[in-house]
Amino acid sequence: MRMINKPLPLNNLNTFSIAAKHLSFSKAAKELSITQAAVSQQIRLLERRLGFDLFDRLHRQLKLTEQGVALQNPVNSALDKINSALEKLSKNSKKSVLTISILPSLATKWLIPRLTDFNKEYPDIDIHINAHLGLSDFKNNDLSISFGHQYNPDLEAKFLMDEDMFLVASPKLLTGKYNFDKLSDLQHHTLIHDSIDCIFEAYGIFIEPNWDDFSKLLDVDIRNNKALTLSQSHLVLQAAITAQGVAIARSILVADDLASGQLVKIYQNKVIKSPGYHLVYPKSHSNNKNIQKFEQWVLSICR
Repeated sequence: MRMINKPLPLNNLNTFSIAAKHLSFSKAAKELSITQAAVSQQIRLLERRLGFDLFDRLHRQLKLTEQGVALQNPVNSALDKINSALEKLSKNSKKSVLTISILPSLATKWLIPRLTDFNKEYPDIDIHINAHLGLSDFKNNDLSISFGHQYNPDLEAKFLMDEDMFLVASPKLLTGKYNFDKLSDLQHHTLIHDSIDCIFEAYGIFIEPNWDDFSKLLDVDIRNNKALTLSQSHLVLQAAITAQGVAIARSILVADDLASGQLVKIYQNKVIKSPGYHLVYPKSHSNNKNIQKFEQWVLSICR
């Protein structure tokens, strides 16, 4: 038997695998979209390199030789591994990244818990969340989910959802002496608030309601209340969940906590409207397929 010093041609091995499967050069030729003569020639070249026959050529019939039988499974296994590796490489090469600018609190309390559905529907898109307080300049972001929207002729803005602002507390606070049966009960609780209103005011979009606004809305003097101020809205909600006090909440951010019963809305009819949220991206990005897919998905869940 001849020693094989050079790698065998992969194309010829693939032709052998298909011909061995069908035991027919004509059927192999049809599957490979080449001529029967080309199949026969590739098998002859492979046999010459190997130093032994792979097929017994009978009258109108092919039969694997003993060596052909011994080679069939190893060749099939090797080709399957190569095809599997190539398929994985192909899938990875097709993956692309969509970078989303979003407020940290909105990312934590709303977007991230819902991204599982998007990832299942679009496994070829990798999401990169760029959570920050400022408005996006779109140099490093493909799109933005923004709180409010300031008109810009270069930007496409799609309204996503309305939002109310109201007061919430842990159910634990409803069991005490000052359980919010009266508006004046608020005077006996710590007031929790975030400190990012200056950001929105600086951009001229929205001056976020604060405790002074709710004091006027409720007609309750809360100047002597203890206060707890945190830098992010999701931290405010977490403090409220642990019964640290009463929080000003945004309906979108607090929806899951209300549904789970970790927080309850107090003073049901005392609500302040906010500008809501918009999906924003440069008009020059309108043909970006990833943006189109994300836009379709996010609009569907907001409806």
